[in-house]
Amino acid sequence: MAFFKFLKGIGDKLGILETAPGRESAPVSRIQTRIVSLQDLEGEIRSGEIRALADSPAELTIPVEKIFETAGISSKPEDWTVVRLKQVVERESARKEPRESVQRAVLEMLNSKGVSPEVIVKDAIARDQALDSFESRVTEKMEERLQSCRKRLQAIEQSIRELKDESDGLESRMRSESEQWKEWRRAKRAHERELASLVSYLVDRSVITADEDHN
Repeated sequence: MAFFKFLKGIGDKLGILETAPGRESAPVSRIQTRIVSLQDLEGEIRSGEIRALADSPAELTIPVEKIFETAGISSKPEDWTVVRLKQVVERESARKEPRESVQRAVLEMLNSKGVSPEVIVKDAIARDQALDSFESRVTEKMEERLQSCRKRLQAIEQSIRELKDESDGLESRMRSESEQWKEWRRAKRAHERELASLVSYLVDRSVITADEDHN
């Protein structure tokens, strides 16, 4: 609802309009304002096309202007839109005039050109609706992606735990088998020394191979 808040701020500052449940005319000096309902100001936007646009792979890089174009919102510089109103307000404000003078100048300019404030308000609300519609679909996609990432992360963490258990098991096995191997070789050398000793009674030279005793 960012655009509507922006619009409400402009409306409050300029005295263009006031939103209320009913309708009536209320004179304010020379410039007329009207009390209108939000239902009067809401228009139709191309919600289906906006959601399709939001389904694009790189949806977060799509400029807002493209969203507004897809929604069917005018981008013609000659049309009275909230963008054009912003330019007018900024131009008047740049003159360093008092706030009341800027209000009066903008209202008189709109009045002199026969511009209905509701046209600009509807444009702003349409932009807000377009952004909300786009955000709604992207929110769904983001949640789907995040959920997928969470599941994958959980699977990876589980794999890490399993691999850690396997790693610990392999290290333990290596230590155990290394010790068994050392014990076997010590026993082997003991047997070889015994054989060599016994055979020495029969021959004068060594015929039994005996490894050095290394740890």
